[in-house]
Amino acid sequence: MSRFDLPDFSAARGRHLLVAVSGGADSVALLCLLAERRDALALTLTAAHVEHGIRGAESLADAEYCRALCRRLGVPLRIAHVDVPALARETGEGIETAARRARYDALRKIRLETGAEWIALAHHMDDQAETVLMHLLRGSGPDGAGGMDERSGDLYRPLLSTPRRALEQFLRERGVAWRTDRTNLSPDTPRNALRLHGLPALEESYPAAARALARYAEAARCENRFMQRLTDAFLRDYLDEGPYGRRIRHPEEADEAILRRAIRAACPQPLAHDRLVELVALCAKARGRIALTGGAMAERTPRAIYFLPAGAGLPAPVPLAEVGEIRFGEIGSLRVRPCAAIPVRDAPFRQVLRRDALAGAVVRTRRDGDRIRPLGTGDRLLSDVLTDRRVDRPLRDFVPLIARGGRVLWAAGVCIAEEAALRSESDAALELEWRLEPWAQKALGE
Repeated sequence: MSRFDLPDFSAARGRHLLVAVSGGADSVALLCLLAERRDALALTLTAAHVEHGIRGAESLADAEYCRALCRRLGVPLRIAHVDVPALARETGEGIETAARRARYDALRKIRLETGAEWIALAHHMDDQAETVLMHLLRGSGPDGAGGMDERSGDLYRPLLSTPRRALEQFLRERGVAWRTDRTNLSPDTPRNALRLHGLPALEESYPAAARALARYAEAARCENRFMQRLTDAFLRDYLDEGPYGRRIRHPEEADEAILRRAIRAACPQPLAHDRLVELVALCAKARGRIALTGGAMAERTPRAIYFLPAGAGLPAPVPLAEVGEIRFGEIGSLRVRPCAAIPVRDAPFRQVLRRDALAGAVVRTRRDGDRIRPLGTGDRLLSDVLTDRRVDRPLRDFVPLIARGGRVLWAAGVCIAEEAALRSESDAALELEWRLEPWAQKALGE
């Protein structure tokens, strides 16, 4: 192996690594390389082998090979046995998908049991090239083009710049044999087809194709990190969340590349490419709605794009007391107390109203058919008033109301009704003041 191909393990200095070992050349080379650098880098090594139960006696022989290898290297080994065919039947997944999930679940369980910090995986340059090609052929976006990261959560992939042939050469030079998984020799999966036919064909015309694809992935990851920082900054300023769901305010102000990432972050469900394109197009409009799966909805208003769950929980009505504090679900608290009959100006969430008008009233949210007579106007549907006052439709259900029957006496932040307004300084009056939760103060106080 040339010095250029040698992996750099300096990022793992002083750490406890759980090394995933299948018995194949890649993982055997990783374990041997780490064992050689163990003292120099003050590494603690534990190996883990997941026996999938797919290949019968061959799988058991792989496990015995790993046991012998680890004994020779002086590395403790943990073996997990998983019945992947049974798991696939139970979940309806393909064997490959079930095996991958079972493997990572088992490795993470062993990592916690052994106190290891990172799980070291033997993905190498050729794996990276295959991954990038698979993502590109599926029409993946920039994240897919970036392939695999050297560090991702508790996963550590130090061989991404090392070609497979260099790992095999390393093992030959040290006289270390390895196991061959015959299922990898059949082109019956997309990855196997690329490994056996696709990449070799590419490298006939482009001899360094795998290295070029790995280099492309590295550049894509660098740019992805930059774009993600821009997206995170945009979301800090423009993403809101409340019991109504989530919303991105003024999405039209974002560049489309940032907006695509922001929509993926805000939407409560994974998005196919075509649906993402539809949502970006919706952001260019003033109004519109798109149904999402499971009864969820995306709705554009002049102020924002909302991602609304199938059903938002609204607080139950609460009788209005003449003194005290009333908790009203996730919207906030209403403080009520007797006061002098002095009208309130420029305080949309505090009002002084006539006590007799409030007798028998409740605190609630809107209902179909609610009516109100705003000061100085005629009797109107509350829905029309909220529309005129430009309250975004997804927020209208969360406007706290003081109502008696179907008559609204005060729509907080919107208007009071003629029949609840003070008539003279001698009126018996109550002061009502909302202490809204931060989300409500921001959304309803616009």
